[in-house]
Amino acid sequence: MNLDNISGMVDAIPLIMIYIVPGYIILRISNFQLSKKADHDQYILLKSLVVSFVFVSLEETLWKLVFPGTQTLCSPAFRNTVIASSAAVGLLWARFLISERFERILFELGIYKTLRSGIWGGVVDFEYGLWLMVYIPADKVIYAGKLRRYMEIEAYGNYVIFLSNYTLYNYNAEVLKDYVTDNDKWVSLHSKDIGRVELFYHQDSGKIRH
Repeated sequence: MNLDNISGMVDAIPLIMIYIVPGYIILRISNFQLSKKADHDQYILLKSLVVSFVFVSLEETLWKLVFPGTQTLCSPAFRNTVIASSAAVGLLWARFLISERFERILFELGIYKTLRSGIWGGVVDFEYGLWLMVYIPADKVIYAGKLRRYMEIEAYGNYVIFLSNYTLYNYNAEVLKDYVTDNDKWVSLHSKDIGRVELFYHQDSGKIRH
């Protein structure tokens, strides 16, 4: 391998990167928003190449309309714009995929599922919030409060939920603790202790308007 070959390879690096990096950024941001793990995706490079090719082709078309007569792929300004815009596109695309509007589109097409991973990602209303009534059979108590956080342990099929503004009842409907007006009082509940969960949506929630 001579110096000319090495120089040619070095010159080709920006072109190779422009057809891999944008797609990789879009996929990584989308997977993060959708709570999907991509660490062991053996096809991530191929997917990045395909997404980058489509994305860069569209960017080239727009760039030539705005700046006619310019060389796109050789332009540092174009490459920087593509990289920056890929992050924005990845974020907006993922936000659309997890939006109520996209869920309604799927429902109208007869597809009754969500792209969110896990149990809670598909039932939580991220716009209006969600109130829960959680039954703990072992203690014979009921927690009624606002869902603030949830953690899903995929490897074991378990989850932990966090409630605030909660009231604790026994099975005779007697109030044991009342923190309904306290935002700073939270309680964590593990799925292994939960017998039943009742969900209460806002009347304008998209989850009940499909």
